[in-house]
Amino acid sequence: MKVSVRNIRIIVLAVLAFSVLALSPAIAGAVSFVPTKPIEFICFFSPGGGSGIFAETVGSIMEKEKIVPVSMPRIYKPGGGSAVGMAYLSEKKGNPYFLGSTANPIILTPLKVTLSGRKTITHRDFTKITILAFDEMAVVVKYDSPYKNLKELIAAAKAKSKSVKFGGTAVGGTDSLLVASLAKAAGVEFNFIAFQGGGEVNAALLGGHIDAMSANPTEMLPQIEGKTMRMLAIAAEKRLAGFKDLPTMKEMGYNVIFNTHRGIMAPAGIPAEAVAYYENAFKKLSETDAFKKYIADNNMTPTYMNSVQAAKYMNDFADYAAGLLRDLGIAKK
Repeated sequence: MKVSVRNIRIIVLAVLAFSVLALSPAIAGAVSFVPTKPIEFICFFSPGGGSGIFAETVGSIMEKEKIVPVSMPRIYKPGGGSAVGMAYLSEKKGNPYFLGSTANPIILTPLKVTLSGRKTITHRDFTKITILAFDEMAVVVKYDSPYKNLKELIAAAKAKSKSVKFGGTAVGGTDSLLVASLAKAAGVEFNFIAFQGGGEVNAALLGGHIDAMSANPTEMLPQIEGKTMRMLAIAAEKRLAGFKDLPTMKEMGYNVIFNTHRGIMAPAGIPAEAVAYYENAFKKLSETDAFKKYIADNNMTPTYMNSVQAAKYMNDFADYAAGLLRDLGIAKK
């Protein structure tokens, strides 16, 4: 069964030529907006995680490489799975001196609320600036697991429904949606068990309480090198340079592409000139050696989407995720 996350990315790339041509005058520098005071760069999560590292890396490079002529202090607004930070940023409507770092939760957290019939702030209430990278995800098992590859794991799930226990954080979050995508593609049912945090998931796997988990490969590197865990497959378009021996799910026969995007958004209603300025600035960022090193060190997939493309990607991903959430029973079908 073909999974549509891959189609989302193909469609977005298909409109690249039109979008670039439409915005080329601004990208060439024909903009009137230039920041003259510090730009608050808001991270919706606590320092130290993937989103925090992304925000610190981007902000530091923008300052050190003088891509922007002002400072970009990183402001942390964690809470509510991104809801606190999104509420803060939404209050700055029309103000181009505020930016936020984006990842899947800014789409998924509000989506679970709106699918239940309630209103909340969503990603659609902001100006999307860019998407700069994709953080890939892998299926991980204990090192001495009886499952030597993904096909064996799937075979066990087919032999007895919900016999294979997957662990992750929060039903409806990225972990559970990857598992749901794989289950849908393979035609099986897994038993997904939610934990409070990644540390609990790791402990459950090592303790033999679950059979598998989903995780970012770089985050699992200490366990992989220490031979306490193994990766079975990556949910990426192609193999990662840092893990050349790790097959993709596509190679194993399951057409699943699922990852976490890393991008930038701004409050609604900022001037078009500011959007063009930031598009150009983050395009320059993506071409720096420092950002390329960050991508390589973290085994991420680089990309560059302008405002139009980023908005389309996020909207399409939200539509796709809504279907998976319904499959998980989080929203009514």
